[in-house]
Amino acid sequence: MTEGKRVLLVGGGVGIAPMLLLAKSLYKKGNEITVLIGGRSVADIIEPDLYEPYGIVGITTDDGSAGIKGLVTQHPAFEKISDYSMVYSCGPDPMMKAVTGIAKSHDIACEVSLENLMACGIGACLCCVAETTTGNRTTCVDGPVFDVKDLIGW
Repeated sequence: MTEGKRVLLVGGGVGIAPMLLLAKSLYKKGNEITVLIGGRSVADIIEPDLYEPYGIVGITTDDGSAGIKGLVTQHPAFEKISDYSMVYSCGPDPMMKAVTGIAKSHDIACEVSLENLMACGIGACLCCVAETTTGNRTTCVDGPVFDVKDLIGW
């Protein structure tokens, strides 16, 4: 886990909640944290005040009912993406792929937490397979967090 760095956490939809524990852990390791929370509307923004003890919190909503109107990747923090040494993201695949693309274009390390369907939870059913550079991996056993350098198609 990153220590003493500027870190960007990007959560959208159900991917917002898992970012809280990560923010807390990264903060305890001396990182400077920015948390971006995106949703369709204010109803999708889950308790942003819980993140405030750990760093700067930015909010975007598609309809502008909370924070900045637009996609989370349109938040002004992305204009300064080169200031970050690590990006973590959890949420809908299209959002995470957009975040990944921005991070990769600035040569910034990025990890994503995949939200694949996980029926069995032990890797037997293979419904949560993610294609990686080292072969297929099950999200339930080998993940759910993957470095985007290892994911094919990201």
